[in-house]
Amino acid sequence: MKNLTTRMTIAAAALMVAAGVAGAQTFKAEVPFGFRVIGTVLPAGSYWVNAVRTSGSGPMFKLTNADTHRSILTMPYANNSQKSGETPVSLTFECSGPDCALVSVAPGSGQSYHIWKPKTEKSEDTRVAVIRAVLVNAR
Repeated sequence: MKNLTTRMTIAAAALMVAAGVAGAQTFKAEVPFGFRVIGTVLPAGSYWVNAVRTSGSGPMFKLTNADTHRSILTMPYANNSQKSGETPVSLTFECSGPDCALVSVAPGSGQSYHIWKPKTEKSEDTRVAVIRAVLVNAR
């Protein structure tokens, strides 16, 4: 009986992993400037963005630099729903002075997901940069 329980637990875990991988979506973006994601500074370059669905919550996003293969994982705090097709696949950045931070990810599913950003001074001018991305097959 103990052996059957162990096998069923392993099978259930494998199904959860397979469901998470099946729900994954990958896109690639060329970011022409350095930026911050949850306190980590990433250089300009090509980035693979994987939107991975987790059970019981929204997606998590894994950003991987195509040249250095350095990755960072971030979980959005909120999302906006729009009509499907109205949100292109894109990354949105908010910049103050020379510093930019990733503030939103739109994987093209009709939703955009907001990422935590560092606080800026009220006197600082801010600008927004939207980088279009391309959906690709899983690597």
